[in-house]
Amino acid sequence: MNAARLPAPSVTEFDSPILALHHWLRERNYAGHEPYDLLNSPLLRKWAVHQPFATLFIQGGKRIGGVHLRQWLHVPPSHNPKALALVLSAFCDLARSGWFSRRHAEHVRNLLLELRSPHESDFCWGYDWHYVSLRGARMPAFSPNSVVTVFCAHALLDFANIYQDEESKAIAHSATNWLATRLNRSTDTDTGLCLSYTPNDHTRIFNNSALAGALFARIASDSRLPQYGSLARRIMEYLGNGQAKDGSWTYGVARSQQWIDTFHTGYNLCALLEYQQLTGDTSFSQALARGYDFYCSHFFCPDGAPRYFHNRTYPIDIHSCSQAILTLCAFAELDPDALSRAEQIARWTIQHLRNSDGSFGYQIHPHRVDRTPYIRWSQAWMLRALARLRLTIGGE
Repeated sequence: MNAARLPAPSVTEFDSPILALHHWLRERNYAGHEPYDLLNSPLLRKWAVHQPFATLFIQGGKRIGGVHLRQWLHVPPSHNPKALALVLSAFCDLARSGWFSRRHAEHVRNLLLELRSPHESDFCWGYDWHYVSLRGARMPAFSPNSVVTVFCAHALLDFANIYQDEESKAIAHSATNWLATRLNRSTDTDTGLCLSYTPNDHTRIFNNSALAGALFARIASDSRLPQYGSLARRIMEYLGNGQAKDGSWTYGVARSQQWIDTFHTGYNLCALLEYQQLTGDTSFSQALARGYDFYCSHFFCPDGAPRYFHNRTYPIDIHSCSQAILTLCAFAELDPDALSRAEQIARWTIQHLRNSDGSFGYQIHPHRVDRTPYIRWSQAWMLRALARLRLTIGGE
């Protein structure tokens, strides 16, 4: 794509943080560490497989030690497919707002395609760490799941749309078929449809099913495939029926999934809004309004700091910040105050969680700040959020 075809780039207060963050990512070839990657340590992997309670230590590792613990345990930096997808979508937004970034976007796209999950006929993706649970479930790195596959498919569609790349479009369609055919239908009744998180479970988690539903709506809209439109509507029915009277959603249906947090609520709202915008179906407009009202009234401090949970302030998490920016940008056409609030949150995040090297930290606690620069959880999400904010400020 010729750079001359793009509009002249605008200058915003967020340009410098975007460039610094991109430089940080590019220096590391978009690889890094994650809160959940301790089992990538060759010192821990064999031990944890035979010691289920080792997961308690491993999960605790995401809260202590940061990069230093990972260096001590020889956890290598790795490429995370979801991080690459978020970066790819960010590059596409930057191109749409006037920054020519095709060379970088193609590089990230190629990295992403190399990391597809093995042993599956359709394209799909998973996280780059090994997983062992106390209940005995074990999944090797890159085992496919719905959430990562959805974000990868969206990123490839973004790339296909802006650069007219038919291969990326075909791969996104393949990933969509994987979601529709390989995930279990954990609920499939007159109350709606809920898809599982992986092909190996029957979980009922609102956000992962809703995200798949929004992708189905996008594919149906772009390609006139009615079967995906029908799936999308039934998934949104399940999401609407699962909403509490106050407009909130718990993370999932199971007794152990009854918390309410900001970024998964943001996922639900963005998925439902995207479905409505793509299909013109306003059947869920009241659920959308209730959910957005709950979101705005429960998840933010007066200074713009996003709360992790609806009923307490700490920890303040970088993912809550990035998703809040994305959610408010998505609602900018419906709420005249949304864009200014998104800008306020971005300023607050840059002031309080940005590191001196241009990366972003992890969490703020009452008496300390964890500045670990996780690659997906922090950097990729913030690049995605700031790129979308820049695009929205420009009037896209």
